[in-house]
Amino acid sequence: MLEIRDARLDDADAMCDAHVEAWRVGYRGIVPDDILDAEAFEQVRRTGWRSERWRNFERSELLAAVVDECVVGFAHIGPERSKDSIGERGEVYGFYLHPDAWGSGTASALMQESEARLRHSGFGEAVLWCLRDNGRGRGFYEKAGWAWSGEESTFELARDRDTRPVVSLPEVQYRRDL
Repeated sequence: MLEIRDARLDDADAMCDAHVEAWRVGYRGIVPDDILDAEAFEQVRRTGWRSERWRNFERSELLAAVVDECVVGFAHIGPERSKDSIGERGEVYGFYLHPDAWGSGTASALMQESEARLRHSGFGEAVLWCLRDNGRGRGFYEKAGWAWSGEESTFELARDRDTRPVVSLPEVQYRRDL
């Protein structure tokens, strides 16, 4: 049975597992292997999930995708982070499913609920950012009704918390009317 609900603190480890495995599988060939395979990659994310860092986003919501009582993914949504929009648009900050749940229909249900919650919060439009070379993710967003806005940026990913250089990854913005 599929359920989309508000995330709880006791979901932290399962959401971390989904986050880490989605990166390791989905971004293989985009993000350097030494980053994805590093023990620190998972440790840093697990610490963040357990500390509920996502609550630092004002008016944000974290949704858990639950299949047969197991958390398999999440969506983090709220007001757009851009200083230019001044909260006029919503944003999907993060959207990840464990690879074991890919193709199950869970992502569509999670996106539909994310969009409904953003609409309920008063947003008529929303954006999200996706790595430019993430063909699977871009295909999903386009199938779900999102369109490339023409905006591009660079996501800076440190190899670990204490060293440089960072890896610069091109990303593109998607938008849709809600």
